[in-house]
Amino acid sequence: MSESPGAPLCYVLASRLGRPPNPPLLTHLMRKSKQLWQAFVRGAFWLAFKTLRHVPWKPALAWGTAMGTLGYHVAGRFRAVADKNLKIAYGSSMTEHQRQALIKRVFQQFARASLVEFLKGAHFTKEDTAHWVQVDSYAPASDLLARGKGVIVVSAHLGNWEWLTKRAAMEGFSVKVVARQSEDEKFNKLTDLVRGENGYTVHPRGDSPRALLKQLRDNKIVAIVPDQKSEDVFVPFFGKLAGTVAGPAVLALKTGAAILPMFCPRQPDGTYKTVFYPAIIPEPTGDMEADIKKIMAEITADIEDIVRQYPDQWLWLHDRWRVPPPPEAMAEEIIPHADLPAAAR
Repeated sequence: MSESPGAPLCYVLASRLGRPPNPPLLTHLMRKSKQLWQAFVRGAFWLAFKTLRHVPWKPALAWGTAMGTLGYHVAGRFRAVADKNLKIAYGSSMTEHQRQALIKRVFQQFARASLVEFLKGAHFTKEDTAHWVQVDSYAPASDLLARGKGVIVVSAHLGNWEWLTKRAAMEGFSVKVVARQSEDEKFNKLTDLVRGENGYTVHPRGDSPRALLKQLRDNKIVAIVPDQKSEDVFVPFFGKLAGTVAGPAVLALKTGAAILPMFCPRQPDGTYKTVFYPAIIPEPTGDMEADIKKIMAEITADIEDIVRQYPDQWLWLHDRWRVPPPPEAMAEEIIPHADLPAAAR
């Protein structure tokens, strides 16, 4: 009896023992194994959350770096995705050695930011947050809120985007963050609890936009990280069309809210700095499709600019160009590769 390469282990064993597989039993076993794994992840997450608050920063960050290094060596699939992405963005200007060195630093950065800093930061005082996330002034956000239409903050999976929102919330801004949720609802409750400690609320991506529209109509802030693949609209990113969410543009055009690009890159001393880009004020022309595309192209250009400056802090592990653009859009591609970033030299 032939066995497909992707057959479950229990199916393979049953076949080799000469026993017909029992589909309901296999489904039950697979569901149970998934539930056990989810329970393990939740337990590990909660243990880290409770433990890391007592661990000094230096060893905690060293542990995060070690976890990132381990991830680099064992997560071959994500290494391959990052390598493919860097080839698209930088072409032959970056050698194999330079790509792998940069990818390793990406793993280390995300282990520190998404695990250690995310969990330890939940216990920060306002003074702690002000030390670790520096900002010259929140005038760009305050001035836009004075328009009375709310503000849509857009950022990227770069540096520490969670702390970017935490600092703004601790300065008194009301922020609702659009975030992709896990399949495990119990795990979502844990991460939402941590984010709640950080002072902002979460709006699950894909849920009804009513709460977001109300947030903006109440002259508050909605935060979105629109740098992952989608089929909504295709705009240039490093010279190649990338499928991008349309949400920020749609919300801006519907409400008149300004879009404020904000990023939180890590600095050489280990702290983070809030960086503001010029606001994007929606100017409807009557052609909704063209307006959405124009706004998202501007946002994506800002994201590309900050990624060029801090390439080892962006999520190259995400398959950004996975969704192919429609044939009619291909003429808009600009193929020249980005210059080799200083961080990769």
